[in-house]
Amino acid sequence: MLVQEKLQHKICDFLGMLQYSVEYRGAIGLLDQNLILQSFLANFLNIIYGYDLINLDGDGHKYPAIDLGDPYRKVAFQVTATKTPKKIEETIEIFIRQKQYENFSHLKFLILGRKQNKYSQVFNTYNLFEFNPQTDILDIKDIVRKLPSLSLQKLKRLSYLIDSELSGTGIFKTTYQILHDPHHQDSLPIEEDKPDNVVRTVRWVDVPLYSDPGCQQRRPDMTGVILDNRQHPGNVRAGDTIHPTSPNLFKEGAQVIIVYSRNSVCYESWYRNPETNEITYAWTQHFEVIGRMVEVA
Repeated sequence: MLVQEKLQHKICDFLGMLQYSVEYRGAIGLLDQNLILQSFLANFLNIIYGYDLINLDGDGHKYPAIDLGDPYRKVAFQVTATKTPKKIEETIEIFIRQKQYENFSHLKFLILGRKQNKYSQVFNTYNLFEFNPQTDILDIKDIVRKLPSLSLQKLKRLSYLIDSELSGTGIFKTTYQILHDPHHQDSLPIEEDKPDNVVRTVRWVDVPLYSDPGCQQRRPDMTGVILDNRQHPGNVRAGDTIHPTSPNLFKEGAQVIIVYSRNSVCYESWYRNPETNEITYAWTQHFEVIGRMVEVA
């Protein structure tokens, strides 16, 4: 059996155990496991989907209706064992009433069990945020379906996360931990995990990225953002640099400090220079840049 298949089997077994544990504990009113799992699930979803979710219960603020949030991509999750439309509707109502859409523009649900086959009810968001019941309500089976498309590196990271959880080392208790396995030689280095505090100006946004040197195979999930490059001392401009990012994350002319995601990587890419239209090599692999916007007096 291939290494990938072995890892997929291991992860499926763990997810099955998790699903039944939540289901049977819930049947006798034991819901504490859902809260304990939140940080673990944040890391789990981060590895699979490339988010930078944190456990919102641990950041000192009150976030009614949501449990996990990615403050850069503005995505929020509620983690629940309840799958009913009434639960979804109540959560949306609280989300709107508490104006959480001002912090998070996309609401998702993770059902710790089996969701309904279909949610035909109309959930009114008043166009305040993004929510599609057909794609934004996930359950354990949806996660399992993602496994065959994951890279070997991601499968290893998930395996390492599970081993740490089962061994009782308590990785899930660390709210802001983003997992990295130092024992695997193919793990990506993460020295670019902190903002460098240099304010840069966004020059171009949503520059198409391609996975081939002829710029025929466009990457569907990432675009390029071009920032002016600054050198110290003196904060002297030294040309421009391109970075991978999620579409519509930045605006031209904005002032930003670079923050790198630890969970989302863009592999070898090319792009057309917006000024010359020449095909230009971008990088071999590059962590996604996720922000942050700053206001300059």
